[in-house]
Amino acid sequence: MEVELAYGKRSIKLEIPDDVEVDIFAPAVGKTPIGFNEFSDELSKAGADSLLEGSSVLFIVNDGYRNTPTSQLLEWLDRKDHTILDRAHFLISTGTHSQPTDHHLRNVFGKFYDRVSARVRSHDCRDISSMRILGKDRFGGEVYLNKAYFEAKRVCAIGSVEPHYFAGYTGGRKSLIPGLTDFRSVERNHNLANSLEAAPMKLLGNPVAEHLDEMLGLVDVKKCLSFQIVMDAKRNIAGLFAGDIRSSFQRAVECAAEIFGHTVTHRYDTIMCEVLPPLDGNLYQAQKGLENCQQAVVDGGTVVVVSACAEGIGSQHFWDLANGWNRTDNRPGDGKLHFGSHKLSRVNEMRKRITPAIHCELSPDQVRKVFYEPLNDLESLTNSKKLNYRLAIVHDAGNTVLRT
Repeated sequence: MEVELAYGKRSIKLEIPDDVEVDIFAPAVGKTPIGFNEFSDELSKAGADSLLEGSSVLFIVNDGYRNTPTSQLLEWLDRKDHTILDRAHFLISTGTHSQPTDHHLRNVFGKFYDRVSARVRSHDCRDISSMRILGKDRFGGEVYLNKAYFEAKRVCAIGSVEPHYFAGYTGGRKSLIPGLTDFRSVERNHNLANSLEAAPMKLLGNPVAEHLDEMLGLVDVKKCLSFQIVMDAKRNIAGLFAGDIRSSFQRAVECAAEIFGHTVTHRYDTIMCEVLPPLDGNLYQAQKGLENCQQAVVDGGTVVVVSACAEGIGSQHFWDLANGWNRTDNRPGDGKLHFGSHKLSRVNEMRKRITPAIHCELSPDQVRKVFYEPLNDLESLTNSKKLNYRLAIVHDAGNTVLRT
C-alpha cells in the first residue's frame, strides 16, 4: 500500500510491503461543523450577551503557534455587534514565546488585523514592570499576571483545546497561566515536566496540570468569559464552549479526547509521526509528535518524527542547554534545572526504552545533540524481515495521541 506524509512544502510517498501490518491514525472529523447559529446559542446559554454591551472588552488570544480560529470568532462577534471590535483591546497570550511577527499577527486576526492592529499588544514574560503580583505558589515563588487583566472591566479569552504533551491539554487556564504570567513562574511549572507523569491527555496526577490549576486559583476569573474551541481533522470547528474558564475548558476537554485520542490494543514496532504546521517549524516544537505516540511503541522499537524543521533546532538557549547536558545524570551540566530542561531530559529518558528518530533537514550532529537518531531513508524501516512486524502511521501527530 502507498502512504503519503506531509513534509515541509511537499509530501513524501512511501510504499509499504504487503507483509507489514499497518494501522493509520489521525484526528477524527466532527459530526457537524459549528457555525454562527451554534455560536449565538452558546453565547446566550452562557449568559454572555452582556459582553456586547457597554465599554471596552479585553480579548486575550493565542499567538501564531496555535491553530486557534481566532478570526472566525471575531467575525461572528462582529456579526452580532459591528462596534464590538472597534471598542475592544487585544492581548496576545505569548507565554514564553517570542514576540509575534507581522506575519503571525495577520494569521491570528485575518481580515480584521488592519482594523484592530492599533489596539493589539503582546505579553512579554520577562517584563515584570508590565505585571502585578498575584501571590505565591507552592514553591514559594511569586506569581505575576499582566496588568491589562486587572485593568479591564470585561475580559474574553479565546483558546483552543488539543492534547498537550506535558500539560495534558492546551487551552483553558493556559490563556492566563502561563500565557500572561512571568518567566520564572513558567519555568517552575515547566520543570515539573521532567517527570513522565506529565503526559498528553492526562490532567489528574499530572504535576504540571495540577500546578497550573493552583496558580489559576490566585486569579479572579469571575470577569473572564472563556471561549474554548476544538478543531477537527478538516480544520472545522467541532466544538465550541462558552462560559467561565474552568467549566468551558472541561467541556472542551471531553470533546478533544474524542477527536484526538486513540486507544490501541497492541504496541507497534515502529511509529511514523507526521508533524504539520506550525509545529513542524523546528525540532523543539516537533517533539510533540514523539511525545504523543511514544507510549504505543514496543520496548526496543522506534518512533520516527517526520518534520522538515526548516527553522532549525529551536532557540539558541535550547542549543546551549544541549551542549552542556550531563547525559549520565540526565541533567544540565551545572546540576540545576532550567527552562527547557524537560525537552532534553524526557527524550534522553525515553532512549532507555525506545529509539527516538527524526527525518528532517537538520544535520546528523544537530539531531544527535538532542538525543534523536537521524533517519534519511524512511522506507528502510518498512522493509523489516521481522515476523508480524507492526507499523503505525500517525497523521498530525502533534495533536493525535496514541494511548495504551
